[in-house]
Amino acid sequence: MAWNSKIATKFLVISDTHNFEFDDTARDSQPLRLPTPTADVLLHCGDLTQVGGVSSFKKALKMLGCIDAELKLVIPGNHDLELDKPYWEAQRDHEGNPEDAEGHHLAVKAMTGSLAAEAGVSFLNEGANSFTLKSGAKLKIYVSPYTPSFCDWAFAYKHNEDRFNGPHQVVNGVTSIATNPIPDDVDIVMTHGPPKGILDFCPQGNVGCENVLQAFRRVKPLMHCFGHIH
Repeated sequence: MAWNSKIATKFLVISDTHNFEFDDTARDSQPLRLPTPTADVLLHCGDLTQVGGVSSFKKALKMLGCIDAELKLVIPGNHDLELDKPYWEAQRDHEGNPEDAEGHHLAVKAMTGSLAAEAGVSFLNEGANSFTLKSGAKLKIYVSPYTPSFCDWAFAYKHNEDRFNGPHQVVNGVTSIATNPIPDDVDIVMTHGPPKGILDFCPQGNVGCENVLQAFRRVKPLMHCFGHIH
């Protein structure tokens, strides 16, 4: 692994902030409030917004900009609608509303443009990335915004499809559709959704993904962070 165990590195992991904005008048009981703990690396596991919207992405960047971290890595989640291009094109206004047609482009521009740079945010697509901190610590992280299909939200895959393991790594009855399977040498895995049976209980039962669990057992990362079920 790329991880240098001799260099202490502090992580702050958040997820599902859903249009959250810091409020100077917030009570001390609010879990996420200013000043946030200082971290070397901030990981946001997706669902920056409630139902997308370019203005909401910009507000999310403003919020992330208030957090003190050298490296800020962010992925979308199933609520960040415009950032899933195939989903957005399938769902957008059938009357050809120009604003809807430009929604994906404008959302990506917001998350990767000057506002993101000012906030210190690195917006990541599915796959593996390597980073080196000023301390010399190195990390390799795999990220994915995709979750099992549920109520017609974005970044979805069918329950018998595996995005995380190659054809020879899947369980019986599952088809690999992975274009970026999780490599064996990653230090950290960040997915929007949980693995099966781990912090995944909701009224519908345990809704985590068996295939994420399969990949986790195969790769054995130092850390796997996720959100989605809350």
